[in-house]
Amino acid sequence: MKQYTMDSMTKENENIRERFRRSDALIVKKLFEYIPVMIITNLCSLLLISVDGLVVGNLVGENALASVSIFRPITVLIGVASVLVATGIGTTLSLCMGENDHKRLAVVKATSKLIMIISAILVLVLGFPAVLLFISSYGLSPEMTELTREYAIGVMISMPFGLISTVGVYQLQIVGEMKTIMRLSILEGIVNVILDLLFVGVLHMGVAGAGFGTAGANIVRCTLSLIIITKKTSLFDSHGVKASVGEVKAILKSGLPESAESLMMAIKGYVMIRIIISAFGEQGGTIDAVCSFAFNLALILAGSVQDSMRPLAGIMAGGKDWKGLRSLMKQGFLSNAVIVGAITAVCCIFPRLFYIIHGVEPIPDGGLQSLQIISICFVFKGMNALFRLNDSCRKDVYSSSIMTVVWSVALPILAYVLIKMFSGPFLWLSYTVIELSLMGFNLLRYRKRISKDKQEETVGLLYLSVSPEEAVEASRAIRRYADDHGFDKKISYRISLCMEEMVSYAVASQKNSVIKTQIVIRFFESGAVFEMLDNGKCIALDRDSEIQELITDNYGLVKKLAKSVEYQYLLNMNYTVFTF
Repeated sequence: MKQYTMDSMTKENENIRERFRRSDALIVKKLFEYIPVMIITNLCSLLLISVDGLVVGNLVGENALASVSIFRPITVLIGVASVLVATGIGTTLSLCMGENDHKRLAVVKATSKLIMIISAILVLVLGFPAVLLFISSYGLSPEMTELTREYAIGVMISMPFGLISTVGVYQLQIVGEMKTIMRLSILEGIVNVILDLLFVGVLHMGVAGAGFGTAGANIVRCTLSLIIITKKTSLFDSHGVKASVGEVKAILKSGLPESAESLMMAIKGYVMIRIIISAFGEQGGTIDAVCSFAFNLALILAGSVQDSMRPLAGIMAGGKDWKGLRSLMKQGFLSNAVIVGAITAVCCIFPRLFYIIHGVEPIPDGGLQSLQIISICFVFKGMNALFRLNDSCRKDVYSSSIMTVVWSVALPILAYVLIKMFSGPFLWLSYTVIELSLMGFNLLRYRKRISKDKQEETVGLLYLSVSPEEAVEASRAIRRYADDHGFDKKISYRISLCMEEMVSYAVASQKNSVIKTQIVIRFFESGAVFEMLDNGKCIALDRDSEIQELITDNYGLVKKLAKSVEYQYLLNMNYTVFTF
């Protein structure tokens, strides 16, 4: 291999990177496709969560609204299992697809089904006694205790079905069925509204009717999700492969950051309810119901950004495309700031609106100020969610999980101190202090990781975006780069040819030149890897006989040039990996 200095190597690397600087266009395009769909989907999920409070607050009364709010942290606590299983399965499946490891993917599919079934059974069996214990621990008045128990029955029936539905969301998201997810969420929200109005307004079942409405909506969605996944995808088809204990650990590990956050939120919610009641009396349940609605709305918007990023992040991390992951994170931060910042502005300017839609009049003392103060934390909360996604995809989960626990323990302590020093509404300031501190910690870790990544991105690693009109010139530049640095000339010619043909195919398949590409080339001492993600039409494989006509002669040629080729069509994009 040629001898060259680090300075000349770095300069040459930067020249080709600058000339064919990889564009974020493909990432931005996908996020713009996914974020609106996910916002609608998640808003329907919020409707499912919040419609109970809205209906009982307007049709039954303030105490019924307070009972729904008081029970909500317990719902989140039981729902930790759903978060752990769903995010673990979603992240692990994405990583396997990004790694193009089809054997492992089959094992993960089998393991995912097993985990989903066992988790649903455990939630149903263990959930009821745990819920009754938590309700008793609040020390509520007999009337409020009974209202909370009545509501709990229906919600607990819904929990195992909700777990399966949540897993289904992540699975459908991975294969790009965003509109299907949206339709299921809209249907679930509509069914919940209809059943709530029927049970509460027509049959006069009170707060219990709202719980049973939630159960009915969850059952409908769960059933349809299973039917759609079975018929439209291969995510349940593990080709007879058995589940693996090792993959159980991998899935649960991947779901750890989000489930730790969810668990801490539940514990925080439980302790905070007690602090809120001590500060405002039982009217604190009403204030918390409205503040929680706004808080959940902000989480839904932040979660829409996060959920839109998750499949792309998994694919990029699986392919060790760290530059792509950084670009995705940048777009996620910007989207979060704009979208979540908007709901913060609404809460600060129109806080009374949130009480009106819950049927709360007159507004309890300190209610408006409470909502305005808690809204300050929304953007920081969304940023920390994106940092957790990055940690999960990089399989670096322990530090973030530990810090989430530490900060979550500190929240109620800080809230208690604040109500001793100031008036009740200032307890909500604890959320902003905690989230801002956690974001500072996450930002430091993220910057260190970026610095480490860039140190490794020297010779032999190229990130490119190649437009059709640049393909020939980019091909020459790749060959010249490999020759100047002493890499195998035969391999560099094969890579450049494959690149030209893949770009050409993408253009031909679209019947125009509006295509977007993301390319990673890794040169080694005696080999190379070429990865390309493009938005051209599905290429298909030889084994896909039913769409054989999509395979071009050129694609068949480039497959023969490489030592091995792995291909997948995911998120409505071609993802091809050539090994030389």
